[in-house]
Amino acid sequence: LLDLTVADSNAVALNQQYFPELQVAFSVGEPQPVAWAFRKTDDVSLSDAAAAFLQAFRRDGSLAQLVDRYYGPASRSNFINLTVFRSRVHNRLPNYQQLLENAGAKYKVDWRLLAALAYQESYWNPKSVSYTGVSGFMMLTRETATELGIEDRTDVAASIDGGAHYFRGLLDRLPARIALPDRLWFALAAYNTGLNHLEDARVLTQEQGGDPDKWTDVRKRLPLLADPKWFTRTKYGFARGDEPVQFVSRVRAYYDVLVKIDDEERARNTTRALKLKAPAI
Repeated sequence: LLDLTVADSNAVALNQQYFPELQVAFSVGEPQPVAWAFRKTDDVSLSDAAAAFLQAFRRDGSLAQLVDRYYGPASRSNFINLTVFRSRVHNRLPNYQQLLENAGAKYKVDWRLLAALAYQESYWNPKSVSYTGVSGFMMLTRETATELGIEDRTDVAASIDGGAHYFRGLLDRLPARIALPDRLWFALAAYNTGLNHLEDARVLTQEQGGDPDKWTDVRKRLPLLADPKWFTRTKYGFARGDEPVQFVSRVRAYYDVLVKIDDEERARNTTRALKLKAPAI
């Protein structure tokens, strides 16, 4: 009933191309469908009820949302990008982690999400500058920095605090009815393209019968903002709508990896603590 890809053959080929020393332990094979099975009987009421449930679950978008949440961007990211990311987690992130944790606590945002956002923006390089004029650790625009009272965008502490402040503001300005985790993905998209263009995409989503409060529906309409057929009908006009979709996907992938690494470290620390022996009295 639902196909889930368990291996990406293209990623494997790339791994072997750039890392010839890697050995393939086993072949995963082709993707296999996942299905519910029922005992063969004259009474088909249970299988009929299950089929009706899945049809409704798929029709209202819940299935797509569930797949996106648990088989999301990190499971589709190639090995090379995440390998580089993991190395920078160990050799770059420690220099900024405390600042990220402080900002996360101050603005009530998971510091690991802020770290993932910063990595997508600057690769944790405080001196980053883009062709569009944004710069610094969190790649703030000059206008945004001025609004936040930041004079030097290359000041790491100011950039992190400002980026977290700005992201918190985006979260708070979204309609209250948008639930987590979609609320986070909408705020990330707005960080990239602005709330106005995001709102245009939400309006298009509603006009086309989708749910404007679900990221899985809105991300399909964001690319329409680059199509004259559609952006001429919106309030705020043209936008490179595919960019926030890619942006959110990448930040989520980095976030998933950071959460996994952090959980593994916490588990190791707990194990080490449990092995400590109390001194004899």
